[in-house]
Amino acid sequence: MSRLYIKGIGMMAGLIIGAGVFALPYAFAQAGVFWGTIHFIASLFIVYLLHQWYGEVSFYTKGKHRFVGYVEMYLGKKAKFFSMLTTIGAYYGSLLIYAIMGGIFLANFINLFNGQTVFFLTLLFFACGGLMALFKVSRIAEINFYLTMPIIGFIIYLLFFSFPYIKTENFFSADNLFFNKNWFLPYGVWLFSLVGFSAIPPTRDIFINLPVKNFKRVVSISLFLAAVTYIVFIFSILGASGSFTTVDALSGLKAVMGAKVMAIGSVIGFLAVFTSFIALAVDMKSMFRYDYKIHRFPAWLLAVVPPVAFYLYLYFRNVNGLVNILAIVGSVGMGILGIFIILMRHKIVKILEAGDKDDVVAEIDNKKIKIRKKLEIIILIGIISAVLYDVWNVIFGL
Repeated sequence: MSRLYIKGIGMMAGLIIGAGVFALPYAFAQAGVFWGTIHFIASLFIVYLLHQWYGEVSFYTKGKHRFVGYVEMYLGKKAKFFSMLTTIGAYYGSLLIYAIMGGIFLANFINLFNGQTVFFLTLLFFACGGLMALFKVSRIAEINFYLTMPIIGFIIYLLFFSFPYIKTENFFSADNLFFNKNWFLPYGVWLFSLVGFSAIPPTRDIFINLPVKNFKRVVSISLFLAAVTYIVFIFSILGASGSFTTVDALSGLKAVMGAKVMAIGSVIGFLAVFTSFIALAVDMKSMFRYDYKIHRFPAWLLAVVPPVAFYLYLYFRNVNGLVNILAIVGSVGMGILGIFIILMRHKIVKILEAGDKDDVVAEIDNKKIKIRKKLEIIILIGIISAVLYDVWNVIFGL
């Protein structure tokens, strides 16, 4: 595997495989295997298309930009403002989730479970992740790749270690029937777990001098590598823990397989969320630098300080519900970003058809990027419906 592929897959897979994987078994346990699987298929299909479409927008556009910059170029300043609010909200929410999970995993590992310990370890996670975000993107890509390998290795190890404890009834218990109030919970968790939008522009920067097919291949490989990893992890955790599956997935294993597995898993879990945190923080810093022309240090502060403030606010207000926060960030935050991606790709095709390539790389082969109107409409309807459903639930508490 070439060094560029290591960097590309490291950036993409390292960001995708993060905190979401540990919430997936709990979401399956709450909603049932049937709905968990349905939402997996739907989310994988949607995210695959959105990754490919956003990859085309990123690859074919001149200069270095991030999400908000692309929106301004193709959809205008009003859309830029709304996308800025959505992007910042989704990114800060993601950084918050990563840090909370990181604090939990650190607390699990040192076997101290009181709230004070988790609180201080979460702040330590913020500090370490924030410092790592000072590195350059190319360096972060390599770090992500080498830290993601142990995560995948542990999940394979967990499959073999948990196999004797796996029981069929854990997948089809009384709480896992077709209909229950949590039927929609896995959708947002899956979307959050699979989406890697923030890694696409920096990955594009790595592959800008190669054909687009190399870039898109890395994007696809990273997504399906994450999907397979998730399925194996869910099978191992849910099969062994059943209805006792916990929010962080690993705490529930202690009673079944012992403290050793939980301790090892907590280290791996920490690495998973840490790689995602630094990759996302770096991309957010780049967004402030490239799209808003903010100097490096203030851009770094804007990326890493607000999530800490938000965490302190939630902590002292005793606000919980990590999985629900994760699901909302996934379905609403990532869903709205997906709507912008579809609209941008539609616009870039129109620009090509009109022959106006001022903002587009001149070497584009128009035959390789076409509008698929019916497919885009189906995806748009699905995403918008999910966003409205979750917003309704948040407002009315259903």
